[in-house]
Amino acid sequence: MRILVVEDDPIIAQLIETILQHHKYAVDFAADGQMGLELSGAYEYDAILLDVSLPKKDGIAVCQQIRSGGNPVPILLLTGLNSPADRARGLDAGADDYLGKPFDPDELLARLRAILRRSHQASTPILRWGNLYLDPVSATVTYGDKLVAVTPKEYALLELLLRNSKRVFSCNVILDHLWSYGGTPSEEAIRTHIKGLRHKLKLAGAAPDLIETVYGIGYRLKPVNAPEVNLLNDTWAKFKGQVHEQVAVLERLAVRFLNQDLQSDWQEIGRNIAHSLSGSLGMFGFSLSSELARQIEKLLSGRKDLTVEQGQWLFSMVAALQEELDRPVSLPDLYCFEPDNATDILLVSSDLELDRSIELISIDRHWQIQIVPTIAAAKSQLQQHPTRSILLAPGIAQKTEEVVQLLVEVGKHIPAVPVILLADTPALHPEIDLFGTCISICPTSPAEIIVSIEEAIFQVESTQTHLLIVDDDLKILAILRALLVPWGFRITTLADPEKFWEVLTVANPDLLILDVEMPTMSGLDLCQSVRHRAEWSQLPIIFLTAHVEPSLIQQVFAIGADDFVTKPVVGPEIISRITNLMERQQVQRLKAAERQRVDDTQAQRSNQAQIQAALISIEHSVQTESEFHAQKSQQILDQVNLLRQLLTDSDRSSSI
Repeated sequence: MRILVVEDDPIIAQLIETILQHHKYAVDFAADGQMGLELSGAYEYDAILLDVSLPKKDGIAVCQQIRSGGNPVPILLLTGLNSPADRARGLDAGADDYLGKPFDPDELLARLRAILRRSHQASTPILRWGNLYLDPVSATVTYGDKLVAVTPKEYALLELLLRNSKRVFSCNVILDHLWSYGGTPSEEAIRTHIKGLRHKLKLAGAAPDLIETVYGIGYRLKPVNAPEVNLLNDTWAKFKGQVHEQVAVLERLAVRFLNQDLQSDWQEIGRNIAHSLSGSLGMFGFSLSSELARQIEKLLSGRKDLTVEQGQWLFSMVAALQEELDRPVSLPDLYCFEPDNATDILLVSSDLELDRSIELISIDRHWQIQIVPTIAAAKSQLQQHPTRSILLAPGIAQKTEEVVQLLVEVGKHIPAVPVILLADTPALHPEIDLFGTCISICPTSPAEIIVSIEEAIFQVESTQTHLLIVDDDLKILAILRALLVPWGFRITTLADPEKFWEVLTVANPDLLILDVEMPTMSGLDLCQSVRHRAEWSQLPIIFLTAHVEPSLIQQVFAIGADDFVTKPVVGPEIISRITNLMERQQVQRLKAAERQRVDDTQAQRSNQAQIQAALISIEHSVQTESEFHAQKSQQILDQVNLLRQLLTDSDRSSSI
């Protein structure tokens, strides 16, 4: 875990660093309040240890600004001012706990663990993945009944993976989470730690690939006992007939070649069909069929006419392809990327009348509803199942502290989950009002409650990442929609690249997915034209391709693509690549905004300095005038003092 320590006393700072690093925490330091505030906004910390008496900006002001910005990070205040009034002031500012100086190291660690537990809201402090256990309290790792001796960085890496068990982490993201600011090593360090951790877990009895490498993306925990899923059944049923018709065309072309009865463009027709099949069949579980289609495409892509032997080989491969497709379908294993059916309403209530009325309307709308009696049960449900909205009954909504804890948990979910409070007044408690995902309503009927829920869900889902996918193969478009829609992406598909600019302008997507080879206009041409237009030059672009030749991949990146995915598309890979790319874009936007803020601040200070210099010059000139002009001079001096006061007020407001 990564902790920010804001402390101006170098001796105390060194002591805290020694204590925290000994217990496997990564530590960043700030020596004044302003730097602490800037670091808290620039990086994601698990907790902040904040001294109250600080230069430039005191800890209370820092805490208030962190909270006013909606950051729920746990904050532990440290100070020698330990009176009840001081403690109350710190807690009212938004701190989670308060520790007086001098402090006992064990108490510091205990209070830190307490606020971390409250922030993570885990039903049990033990993190588990199969037979692997991590205890955050004792900072120990066990596999089965064997203790695994891990280094602090190995422990932190394992904790990161366990707390985000369905996520793939790139090396850059791992470095950002586990290393202190300014002390980040190379990506090779991550690979070394992964290798060492795998070896230690293997010695304890774990599978050697318990920490799995997702090629080109990063690392994740290998799913435990993951069953095969049937996510693509409906899509296969829809396109099965079309696939067999395409194979039948290939078979007729092969027969006509052997009979010397060919049309001039037969190789081009066959190549296009084989290209389409090679990209889609593997996604339905026909890996051998996909490879056969790839070989047929390669054979028909040659510039020279086929020999008799090549024609016979073509016929045998088409026959093998037909035979392979006649076997029962075995869909690919999409395990951890197949979400459960989402709960439309998670109702937290013990009011039987309210429960029944909401349940009846939900059933009538074919909505999935889950009713739990407590917020603790709601948090457990939220951690285990996708949820579209949370509804809190009036009695539950009044428990401010528990509601805040729930909102902290909700804030970790992507996409966001709206929380609706049923109350007598639409006004929110100040602590609850800090969270943008919460609304309060005063309904007069259950139907009004449902309408409010629909509006809240629509508002959240309208902000979801919007993908525009361009591919001339309808099977690929249908498969990608089946893979991506359940994960919260909004999808627009386009099979005709000629209509690209018309659709792009209307859709205004957050990310573009392009097939490399398409009729009339290739994805490469589209990418180049997108990059040449200023308004779209920063749009993230991922390519789909059935080819992995180095020259093609180099060309893809040379024209401005951000990433590529090979066909057949694997669900976990494309979802992770989209997620990682959008995260990088978000980080770049935040950094650009921060740079702009710094530039604006510097420009403002420069202007203020110039004005101050001009005022001093005016003041000096006036004071040297004769007594004859004394009254006029005093008026000018009054105006100078007024301008100086306005500058002071402006400088003070900009630093808050």
